Amino acid sequence: MNSLSLNLLLRSLYDRRFSLSLIVLALAAAVALFISVQNVQRMTRDGFENTIANVDLVVASRGSDIQVLLNAVFGIGSTNSLMDAQSVRDIADLPEMAWHVPVSLGDSHRGFRVIGTTDAMFAHVLADGDQRYRFNKVFSVALGADVAARLNYSPGDRLVLQHGLGDYGAAHDDLSFEVDRILQRTSTPFDRAIFIPLQASEAIHRGWRGGRRVISLKPEHIDALNRHKEAEHQLEGHEHDDDLEHDHHDHHNDARSETEHMHGPTGIDAVFFGLKDQRSVVQVQREIADYEAENLMAVIPGITLSRIWQIIGLVDRGFVAINILIIGLVLLSMVSMTVLSADNRRREMSILRALGAAPRLLVGMLTLEALFISISALVLGIVFAGGLSLVARDILSAQFGLMSEQGFAFSDAYLALYLVPTALLANIFPAVRLYRNSINDGIMVKR
Repeated sequence: MNSLSLNLLLRSLYDRRFSLSLIVLALAAAVALFISVQNVQRMTRDGFENTIANVDLVVASRGSDIQVLLNAVFGIGSTNSLMDAQSVRDIADLPEMAWHVPVSLGDSHRGFRVIGTTDAMFAHVLADGDQRYRFNKVFSVALGADVAARLNYSPGDRLVLQHGLGDYGAAHDDLSFEVDRILQRTSTPFDRAIFIPLQASEAIHRGWRGGRRVISLKPEHIDALNRHKEAEHQLEGHEHDDDLEHDHHDHHNDARSETEHMHGPTGIDAVFFGLKDQRSVVQVQREIADYEAENLMAVIPGITLSRIWQIIGLVDRGFVAINILIIGLVLLSMVSMTVLSADNRRREMSILRALGAAPRLLVGMLTLEALFISISALVLGIVFAGGLSLVARDILSAQFGLMSEQGFAFSDAYLALYLVPTALLANIFPAVRLYRNSINDGIMVKR
């Protein structure tokens, strides 16, 4: 194609700029929708699989690995029984263990689950968020980002927890908790959780029987628990000072003796463990399975999460079906618009043939026009998808816990492998029709 033919094509495109703009916008919208669905699919799966990416093992009473993980991480269902505190200590003392985070479940607040845990939760499991946060008092509470946003809580507010996970449970109205921290968003189920110290979880359940409170916690017990917590923090802050450490250790023992009558073996729902060497995960899993004092099991989160995703793979297949429909829509639109454009331009093409234009020139013009439309729609669709990602970022994060990806993923570039060749194939039918049209077709005015 020479410069004269190219100039003729550009003038033709400019003369039909309004209709071509509508075609490009329609195709770009379909491309943007396809890319957006792909992004949501990736965010959903990545968020699901990375919920507890820092955890090597989840240990709980023996049962189903899926049941254990759903309860400990997603707050769905319950475990068969509680772990004894001595079992937790024995497993934590294994030489392969680097750290452990016990979790106690069973309470809620206005529909959000409560997790009793230790400061290690923020140092290891939620390491991408407030890893330096520590509970200041026994009856302080840290709120997940979604909880604070939904209930409009701020630091300093007080709340009362509810016994059980439903609306029917009795309230722990003899004890209120003070909101101490709003945690950073992690895009995990923990954003919809309320964290309290493990000591507080133990304390509020003392005196409960059959789901009902029979004995209230005395004020002196609360003071003793707070002194106990302060002593722990002081010991951590002066662990290299022998004199201070000895003094605070005595204080720690005093606080423990004051509350010893209300502290028995702690019931733990599950424990998150981190290993010094991840290559020993299978060996440690077997050691825990052979633990004689209690029937326990160790769940490898990555493997079990993959199994859960396979079970709920209908969601993934739904995304695939939507993507197929969108691709089909894009391709059908491209073919239809190309054929329609050719039918509306039969008079123009016949005039060009009457002036001596060869059939291959007309086919070349249609091919370049289709390439221009497809590439323009592809580029504009990518821009639209990026803009939509920026606009919807906060909404996806706040409402669905999904972190929106920035920019265009190169894995989506294969859309061009469908769009551009189909645009070329779409020209075959109108090109054949143009070739068979007579030279007088479109010139003669029908009466």
